Amino acid sequence: MTPRLTELEFKLLRDLIYEHCGIFLTDNKAYLIESRLANLLEESRSSTFGEFYLKAKNSTQAGQLCMQMVDAITTNETSWFRDQYPYHVLRERILPEYDREIVEGKRKRINIWSAACSTGQEPYSTAITVLDFYSVLNKDSTCRNWVHILATDISPTSLAVANEGKYDAASINRGLQQKHLDRYFKQNTNYWKIDDRVKAMISFKTCNLKSSVMAEKYDIIFLRNVMIYFSDSLKRELLNRMAELLAPNGYLFLGTGETTGGYTTRFEMVGFQKAIYYRKKSTGSQASG
Repeated sequence: MTPRLTELEFKLLRDLIYEHCGIFLTDNKAYLIESRLANLLEESRSSTFGEFYLKAKNSTQAGQLCMQMVDAITTNETSWFRDQYPYHVLRERILPEYDREIVEGKRKRINIWSAACSTGQEPYSTAITVLDFYSVLNKDSTCRNWVHILATDISPTSLAVANEGKYDAASINRGLQQKHLDRYFKQNTNYWKIDDRVKAMISFKTCNLKSSVMAEKYDIIFLRNVMIYFSDSLKRELLNRMAELLAPNGYLFLGTGETTGGYTTRFEMVGFQKAIYYRKKSTGSQASG
């Protein structure tokens, strides 16, 4: 039987999780730690949550145990073409703009970062949107040389699923249209596998948004439904870091209900039909928030 989590143990584990990945659990989330760490408690042969905390904090395997803890705590809620609007904006506004720049010789490639990709539905949805757009222009084969998508997540378990690109019926039925299923997936007996031409556009990498340093510049960053778990100070730090990583006039997509307001002044809000997204301000008008 799993021991009950004491108030002190909750605070210790909450602070350790925050220190490791920036996720801040409010006082009403004690049940989350108690339920999701129960298996790890048993696997680590800890008789109490306090003993587990000490092992995660101090043992020689602390890094691995902390990662397993974060993996268990993080919510990997996702679906295909989630909320629809980012993909509509990408197809109708951004890709036509970037394609013109490629045709005019002003651009050689398009770099996209899916910064909390979970089990892969977001980057695969992005790649499918790109392929759909360029197939109309009869450029779907050549566009794969222009577009690169980096997909990252803190969860090794989620990334393993994303990298494999195999999904069961329950996953497939969450937002995927039949035309995309027919065009970009191959069906096996119990699962559907993403087509290699989609997968080839994406590279997967473990990334802790609290501490990881990225080397490249990106034209588009998807940072969706992740800031809600962060403290205000980390939101401010993260958004300013996103501004540094975006190319001039690059675009940032946040989750529904998330905003740059109050955290940084380095972005300007852009509206398209009912969609809201953000553009990095030009150098002359940037200021840290």
